[in-house]
Amino acid sequence: MPDAPVEMATTQRAMLAGMPKIELHLHLEGSIRPPLLLQLAERNRVDIGVGSVEELAALYRFRDFQHFIELYLVGMSAIRTGDDLLCAIDALASELASQQVRYAEVTTTAYAHHANGMAGKDYRDALDVGARRARADHSVELGWIVDIPRSLEPPEEGWTAEMLTGPHAPRDAVAIGLGGPEAQYPPDWYSASFEKAASAGLPPVLHAGEVAGPPSVWKALELGSVRVGHGVRSMEDPRLVEHLAQNQVPIEVSVTSNVLLGVCPSLDAHPLPAMLDAGLNVSINTDDPAYFSTTLVEEHLLIHESLGVPVADLVAAQHRAIDSALCDDSLKRRLRDELTAAVSS
Repeated sequence: MPDAPVEMATTQRAMLAGMPKIELHLHLEGSIRPPLLLQLAERNRVDIGVGSVEELAALYRFRDFQHFIELYLVGMSAIRTGDDLLCAIDALASELASQQVRYAEVTTTAYAHHANGMAGKDYRDALDVGARRARADHSVELGWIVDIPRSLEPPEEGWTAEMLTGPHAPRDAVAIGLGGPEAQYPPDWYSASFEKAASAGLPPVLHAGEVAGPPSVWKALELGSVRVGHGVRSMEDPRLVEHLAQNQVPIEVSVTSNVLLGVCPSLDAHPLPAMLDAGLNVSINTDDPAYFSTTLVEEHLLIHESLGVPVADLVAAQHRAIDSALCDDSLKRRLRDELTAAVSS
């Protein structure tokens, strides 16, 4: 018979794995696991520099954030058609269901697909059909955050906001996003796009405080971002920490991503425990799970077992994530009720 500490640890692991979850910071194009990405590259005769799943997986050893962006764009180049995108959505929905994820807000970069030749109608239809299939086949609800890529050439110049307010907007779009290198491309460059999307009911949800420091977060908040993607470098500015805590600004934290991209020098140095101690409104996310070889279940286990965050705090983070989600109130009530029932049984 196992002793009490071992039995308790096993029970806690089972609860973290089995509890209903939501995720707020997850990139569709970063969720494509190596076997499917290689299959898409072969289907479209796109040379991504490798010929096997093993070689592709071995590429995901990032020197820095810029190296990650370069590899990410190589992966994006393999996606050429709406059917390719739909394959990615189907695979993601199945994976989310296996982790007990009931709702996910998934970021997708429409402009990159446009630049690769995908028609706007095909993009929209893939997202609409994919969300419908996820709901019907996996009981997973998806909301789309269509983000502006900071670093693509030619510059995006308002294209994403135009798409989101026109006939090719995905039915389940919930926000406009902003990703890519923060320092070289400050968010105020894109303020006109955020205003245009907001006029259609789509608020900005911006990456900030990842590679760049606290000024990036301050600027995102000034531009109306309703959540902060990453935000871990906020801890460098006590005044910002106080502001985030007092206003309960939602912060989407992705621990494995931060460590592998060198945002944090090591897992032990990750500020998540300090963020929680400071009363920040933190949610747990995977960011680009295929590139970082992680899942939402694994993130919860890592945070609990390696960073010492209690299970109760992780459950509380799930409740905060539900509160911070951009879905309707009826879905939020259902998600809260299901989570409460699962952790109290």
